[in-house]
Amino acid sequence: MPKRAEQIAEVIQRKLNDFFIREIEFPRDSLVTITNVRVTPDLKHAILLLSILPITKTGTVLKIITKRLGQARRFLSQQLTTRQCPELKLAVDDFALKNRKIEKLLADIKKPESLN
Repeated sequence: MPKRAEQIAEVIQRKLNDFFIREIEFPRDSLVTITNVRVTPDLKHAILLLSILPITKTGTVLKIITKRLGQARRFLSQQLTTRQCPELKLAVDDFALKNRKIEKLLADIKKPESLN
């Protein structure tokens, strides 16, 4: 990713995390964070990687964010100094799920085998 795209990605991540905290009401006991933003070199598209905990609330949270995506883009266009605001797309960062699977596999390996 070109340096300019990286800089824009950092700004988008910071600003939209703040927007999510201040403007969107998520279900109780859920945590939503933008873990990474990928911006195309032409700065026209941005993919937001979201970490949603607990995993069981992923569908509900995605519906809420999707409904407010237009408002988030308007907010972002006011914050950025670029001519165009990137089109925002959502993706779930499944790092937590993969991490849980790895921990389970490691725990299974560490279990002592029962002796007959």
